[in-house]
Amino acid sequence: MATMLRVNLLPETARKTSLSHVEQLHRTPLMWLAGTLMVLVLLLVWVPIPFRNAELKRLNDQIEVLQPKMAAVQQIQRFLQQLRTQEEVFRGMGKDQSLWAKRLNTLSRLTPDGVWFTELSLDDLKGLVIQGSALEQLSVTRLVQDLKADLDFSAGMKEIQIESIKSMQDGEVEVVQFTLASSLKEPARPR
Repeated sequence: MATMLRVNLLPETARKTSLSHVEQLHRTPLMWLAGTLMVLVLLLVWVPIPFRNAELKRLNDQIEVLQPKMAAVQQIQRFLQQLRTQEEVFRGMGKDQSLWAKRLNTLSRLTPDGVWFTELSLDDLKGLVIQGSALEQLSVTRLVQDLKADLDFSAGMKEIQIESIKSMQDGEVEVVQFTLASSLKEPARPR
């Protein structure tokens, strides 16, 4: 084992007899306490991170499980909104029921012989749409003129017009297929 020999070549007056307080600061209990506190703060900051990551993963897993249920809830909400809209329309239809009953009665009364309807519908964009067939094109033109002339029927209509008309051969008989459209003055009701 080697012993260490310390040689100080400074004159006696220039030699330090002891370490200063600043040089001895690292050996004081205050420094030990400060160092311990810094280590504890680091531990308090870093130790919860794995726990927080585990909690975040658990919550993300729950979100993945709940997403299909959330989509189902949103679909039910959309369906409920559609039902509410339909309910409002049906409540409004009760008010206009007699008016449409009169219009349909007028349509039946003014339809000439040799004309029959294949479809009647109310559309928000086109209004009243009547599709049908006739034995003569003149019967379709007369029907449109009679509907325009009838005040009960045309009161709620902006314009009644032939949207399309074409002749077809059905065996030995020539049949005219037509579509009449009339935009409405009041809002259209669903079919």
